[in-house]
Amino acid sequence: MSASGFDPFEWQKFFFRGLSREEANKLLKESSVTIGTFLLRDSSNPGDFSLSVREFDTGDCVRHYLISEVENEDGSKQVKIAEKQAFPDIPTLLNHFKTRVLDKASLLNAYKKPVIEIMTGKFKFTGERENDLTFEVGEQLEIITKEANDWWEARNALGKTGMVPANYLIPITDERASKGTSQSSISSGAAERLSTTSTSSENMDNIYNPRLPAIAKVLYDRQPNAYDPTQLRLKKGQTLNIIQKLTNGMYKAKTESDGLMGNVPFTYIRFLRPQE
Repeated sequence: MSASGFDPFEWQKFFFRGLSREEANKLLKESSVTIGTFLLRDSSNPGDFSLSVREFDTGDCVRHYLISEVENEDGSKQVKIAEKQAFPDIPTLLNHFKTRVLDKASLLNAYKKPVIEIMTGKFKFTGERENDLTFEVGEQLEIITKEANDWWEARNALGKTGMVPANYLIPITDERASKGTSQSSISSGAAERLSTTSTSSENMDNIYNPRLPAIAKVLYDRQPNAYDPTQLRLKKGQTLNIIQKLTNGMYKAKTESDGLMGNVPFTYIRFLRPQE
């Protein structure tokens, strides 16, 4: 088991996207997990979260608490835990239960995401988005999730986590890792262009970046942060009208099915050619 004290304002570090209740039980019931260890995950209720906590040492030792968003009469939004207590946001909720008991335990340690693979930087990457993780040539990173082919979630030596372009990394066992590369860096703009294809050596001529507005297809399901109303929820195969490219690397888009407007990451879409 891997657990650590936690910063409630960096809750994405211990948010396990797509983890089921059963899988959370399995992780938190490990014999090495201590009382007060917890993680956040998606709820089975779309748009909500679940807080899973180890509260006992025996029997049914894991408790699960629904965290849902509620709208007040004045239009402001809060998060409510177990349909009872409301808080301005998730960090405030987590911080509250650092010193107060949920059922039998407080929140003491966040369950640390396990390492899938250790990679090293082949090129320097300077992130442009808030959730990007900047790294240097030769810097070692722990890969903790691979939800998409092109962008992975990684953790650096300081424990900071974020998204990194897969094609900027090589396995730590690769002998090139110790030699670096003659190309000191590639612009983050190149990262965006490369990330629209697979990490294989695909012909760059196949990349299609039309003049906007343009039609695009959604490549992966995406459940954005419930507290960021600017982002669209995405469903694989969905068709979007891409209206504008934003300075943070995202696109402003409109869904063709219901006309909803919002922002989408460029790594989640593929532009359609006219013949498609």
